Amino acid sequence: VETALVANENSSILSATCTMLNNYFFIAALIIINTIISQTKQTKMNAIRAHVTCRCGKVKLAIDSPSALRFVCYCKDCRGYYNTLNRMSVNNSLPEAAKLDPFGGVDVTQVYPSEIKVLEGNHDLIGTVVIRKKSPYHRSFAKCCNTPLFAIGQGTGAALLNSALLSEDNQTNDVRYRIIGRQALKGDGSVKKPKMSYSVPLGWFFTMPKRIQKDKVHPQPVAESKDPSVLEGFTEG
Repeated sequence: VETALVANENSSILSATCTMLNNYFFIAALIIINTIISQTKQTKMNAIRAHVTCRCGKVKLAIDSPSALRFVCYCKDCRGYYNTLNRMSVNNSLPEAAKLDPFGGVDVTQVYPSEIKVLEGNHDLIGTVVIRKKSPYHRSFAKCCNTPLFAIGQGTGAALLNSALLSEDNQTNDVRYRIIGRQALKGDGSVKKPKMSYSVPLGWFFTMPKRIQKDKVHPQPVAESKDPSVLEGFTEG
């Protein structure tokens, strides 16, 4: 009898445990579905058609993209790149041209290389560098005033345009993602910290693969280089 009671009690515990786990899995599934839906509805990826210039106006670009995605990256590499360009400006008695948000974020708009054209400034005014050897991003900036222009991913074919270039045209999309939040700066408390992902949000994995379109890699806005020079004086942010 005691054996039967113990077996019955164990069966009840097992049943309760299974029910609890099922509830947890159900709640987790709802959270995942809700996240996907909210990320899908969060912002539109609007078209951008604009002429933009570097800070001093010597380099002029034309942007013609039917679908642009804006996000902010808080990683130390992107921040370090902008900080290095700003140090170069200060060392040459120029105003800083690489804008970071209050938490050290780099605001970019993802388009494609073929959607960016150089109108003025010629290619001798545009420098293309990497922050370290074999970096997956080739980053281009205006050598006349150290304004960051765009970065082209060598594996994805994406072009990450400096969103600050678009602000005067009032054609910036809403920020869809804020990524690598674990590396964001604390800020000075004067601005409320926006919601950001520790790494990347779940919606990132549903959105970004669909935006890899290698047929839009060419023509590129600047001459391609298999081995661009490493940015002198680069340090992580």
